[in-house]
Amino acid sequence: MRRCSAFVVSCVLLLFVPAVHAASLSPMKVLVTNDDGGGAAGIDAMVAALAANPNLQVAVIAPANNSSGTGEQITIGAPFSVISTTTASGHPALSVAGFPGDTTLWALRYELASNKPDLVVSGINNGQNLSAEITPISGTVGAATWAARLGVPAIAISAGLGGSPNYAQAAAYTAQVVEAFRTKVTFRRKMFERDDPKRGLVLNVNFPTCTAGSVRGVRVVAVDRSNKVTGYGLQSDDGTTRTFQASVVGTNVFTSNCASTALPGSTDVSSFPIGFATVSLLTPERSVTGRRLREMAFLEKLPF
Repeated sequence: MRRCSAFVVSCVLLLFVPAVHAASLSPMKVLVTNDDGGGAAGIDAMVAALAANPNLQVAVIAPANNSSGTGEQITIGAPFSVISTTTASGHPALSVAGFPGDTTLWALRYELASNKPDLVVSGINNGQNLSAEITPISGTVGAATWAARLGVPAIAISAGLGGSPNYAQAAAYTAQVVEAFRTKVTFRRKMFERDDPKRGLVLNVNFPTCTAGSVRGVRVVAVDRSNKVTGYGLQSDDGTTRTFQASVVGTNVFTSNCASTALPGSTDVSSFPIGFATVSLLTPERSVTGRRLREMAFLEKLPF
């Protein structure tokens, strides 16, 4: 009986695994957006790299104008227009007269509501979007975050400042990430929160633009602060008022030395400035759910 049961289970598994594998290899829908505007060179390079993959259905919905630095802002209380247009190379696109967040929200709530994308790609942005200070105000990351919040995993991709932006490598690498997402079931699962409501997650990718040397590799790292307060120095004290000055250790994240030989760090702030492309995993909300939240239930029983 046990042998029979094991045989049956094995047969079921053999039938199930190919089915899952086949599903992962089916054509996948990708929405591409950005914050530099639909006519920007970065999104054009990204769309071209994705469109070259015959297993992807690529839709482009981007802001009409450059909306850098607008974070997760959306248009509320006023209408916005949408027109048909093309990217710089002629790929069909829709142009939204709003913020990057509007493009993703409108796409998922209206235009693509009955045929939602499996993945959203936001970029390629002109300029790095890393560190705890910059990431929240990035429109590139903001558009991706809105997608994840609505249950669609996303990739935010940026090319560093300096010379001609490194769109080619950033696009080629991101296209490989998208293909891995399409073909690897385990990767897809990891791009969702484990606990309810199981929202999507965001991969924030930043590629250096090298003026010397070349990109030294890719590092999966945590997000760090580029400015850290290490203490406070007393500047004056007249007996009534004390004046203090913060001591700050800062890292310039707006340049990247690809000729450096320094070892990579464990964060975006320590790795990007010395020539490494960085990949960081972001949650869509500053909130915990599931088990971690339930562990705090005892606070409900404290007297007040």
